[in-house]
Amino acid sequence: MAVQKIYPVQGSNKWESVAMPVTKAFRIDAGVQAAGAAACQAFNKGDTILSFVAIVTEAVTSAGEATVALGFTGTEALSAATEKATLVADYPLGPELGDNASAGPYILTADDNFDCTVATATLTAGKFDVYVTYIPSPLVDSLDSDYEEFVTA
Repeated sequence: MAVQKIYPVQGSNKWESVAMPVTKAFRIDAGVQAAGAAACQAFNKGDTILSFVAIVTEAVTSAGEATVALGFTGTEALSAATEKATLVADYPLGPELGDNASAGPYILTADDNFDCTVATATLTAGKFDVYVTYIPSPLVDSLDSDYEEFVTA
């Protein structure tokens, strides 16, 4: 099984936190992906997606005029559909901040995957190193009696 690496955003675990932001790193090899969405890395309901960056590590090629979009399909955390000619080595992709997008974090209301979506033509090459910065879901562990509780009237 491949190793997943997670890096604390603060750079240290010495500060008290119940949901420390982390960066999940993974690689997508889309070299034979046909048109359509391919589910890649899974994320949990309740995860707060802060942002992501995908770096092209192998130029994208196809027999036709393919485009690639990366991110959480159906949410605001999705890159623009980018033409293969633009997707050369070291090109960075991130969430598109257009008219219908927000610059803020996005909370997943259901389990979701980071997707690689190809349109128009099958890819013949293309790799991306992806770094998703997020706050893990607090739904995994509920609070116990050691936490301060506020009673409202």
